[in-house]
Amino acid sequence: RPKETQELFAGTTECHELANDFLSSFGVPYEVIGGNHDLEGIDEFKTDEENLEAFLRIHGKPTPQFCRQVADKTLLVGLGSTVFRSAKYTSHEVTIDDAQLKWFEDLVVSRPAQDGWKIFVFTHAPPIGSGLRVLQENHVVNGCCWLNHSGGKSTVKFIKLVRE
Repeated sequence: RPKETQELFAGTTECHELANDFLSSFGVPYEVIGGNHDLEGIDEFKTDEENLEAFLRIHGKPTPQFCRQVADKTLLVGLGSTVFRSAKYTSHEVTIDDAQLKWFEDLVVSRPAQDGWKIFVFTHAPPIGSGLRVLQENHVVNGCCWLNHSGGKSTVKFIKLVRE
């Protein structure tokens, strides 16, 4: 919508419906990982919770996270951001909530690498402690944009889980 100047498009019902229409057009189930800007419908929704509910409903998802087994002892896992307006420091933070973090920890513990499990994790930003670099020029406001980098205990938890 290049001619739209009155409202932000990211994170709106219309934005998610457009994405859902496109992704559904392939005729196979799809997964989606929400990032912080997927909750940016500030002209339409008053809270992150309202925005997240619309995102999940429109994409037909019960939770912001997902897990699919794609081969023997091989999982695809997705963790979605749940904060935009209520981010601790800036809306550019990418935050995975405590419920997802606990779900992810339980998943990693129940499928240990020493038993041959491989877990591929998809997120909007790299997990802190993973060693993956972010594109600094894309994160001018928040140059250290990793998952939960401002999260205190959850930051340490991600580093621990990545090492496991």
